[in-house]
Amino acid sequence: MDRKTGLYIHFPFCVKKCNYCAFLSFNADESVRRDYANALMHEIELAGRRFSGQISTVYFGGGTPSIMDVSLMSLIMKAIRRNFDVLPDAEITIEANPGTLGIKDRVVRAKLIAYRSMGINRLSMGVQSMDNVRLHMLGRIHTAENVVRDVNIARELGFDNINLDLIFSVPGESTEDALEDARKIIDLRPEHISCYSLQLEEGTPFYEMAEQGMISEVPDEEDRETYHRIIELLRGSGYEHYEISNFARLEDGSGRSPYRSQHNSLYWSLDNYIGLGLGASGFMDGVRYRNTDDMEEYFRNLAEDQLPVMEEKINSAFDNISEAVFTGLRRREGITYEEAKAAYLLASEQGSTASGVIAGAEDMSADELFWKVFAESREETEEYAAQGLLVIDEEGLRLTEKGVDISNGIMSLFV
Repeated sequence: MDRKTGLYIHFPFCVKKCNYCAFLSFNADESVRRDYANALMHEIELAGRRFSGQISTVYFGGGTPSIMDVSLMSLIMKAIRRNFDVLPDAEITIEANPGTLGIKDRVVRAKLIAYRSMGINRLSMGVQSMDNVRLHMLGRIHTAENVVRDVNIARELGFDNINLDLIFSVPGESTEDALEDARKIIDLRPEHISCYSLQLEEGTPFYEMAEQGMISEVPDEEDRETYHRIIELLRGSGYEHYEISNFARLEDGSGRSPYRSQHNSLYWSLDNYIGLGLGASGFMDGVRYRNTDDMEEYFRNLAEDQLPVMEEKINSAFDNISEAVFTGLRRREGITYEEAKAAYLLASEQGSTASGVIAGAEDMSADELFWKVFAESREETEEYAAQGLLVIDEEGLRLTEKGVDISNGIMSLFV
């Protein structure tokens, strides 16, 4: 396996569902979480037999992984190392939400010490806001004071790669409110900040509240103003805006931060990642798959020594190049023609001809192949470039800051 490979482990458990959350998550007692950990370790063993190669990143996501007992997390981490070749310098991240690390300082300290001893070297904390009223509205279980305490304890214990999440455009929140949240997060000097515009997703409490007229979505114009003001603030505070929603702290005035999320970068670069756990998705050498999201079926499959894969699809050449462009345009560097060509030819390596791989594609220059595949989109793509929304040069394509506001429209040209 020559390409970079990440490992994603999903934990679907939360203390309570947040008002905006549409992810696969729910409350469960400790016995269910223990049974899940045992099933997950068996899945890790089965997956280790199927997938070989070196693991460059491990990401514990959810849900709320930090709700799990540390003894179970330690067993899971040992199972990962036993069944996969995890690189010594692998980035190992856990989503560790404030409010789930512990109520008392000594409990928080003990849990974080345990994470360090397992080899976890990156914390990703779902802060979302530094205003207690907004936190309550969002349905979060922590306070702003919890955030400050947990970050400070993590620093004392040697964690030097911390991400803090921020949600803006919360109903009733002004641009200045969002900027004040951002300033308080910046004051904690995290190495990485992720900023997301709140979306009212169907099936969430916020969506139902909006349907009933109890809350109103922030207008697009105000949302975009807030977004660009946050970008300006973060750049001025020494953060590199390297992906639509992600910012990494710069060191020594360098142009590229060492704190870019290595794991998420695998997604944006169409690299390999193995997804394990309930409802997890994976992408391995041009094959996409998704695990069942039914807990009983998940347990049953693993009890029968079967991976709990519900869907599996071999990507065509067009699927690969389309996904490479769509995700690559999220990065500030954009997508290069060479990257797009490599994605297209990946299907040939897998023997997939579902899209009718262009004869002689491997001998074409990367830009020639790109525009041959996307010939029907070229005129509209160049119109976006003429409007200052997109840059097209000899290397490839990238969105301008103005183009980010209509990124979905531009990206849709390549789907």
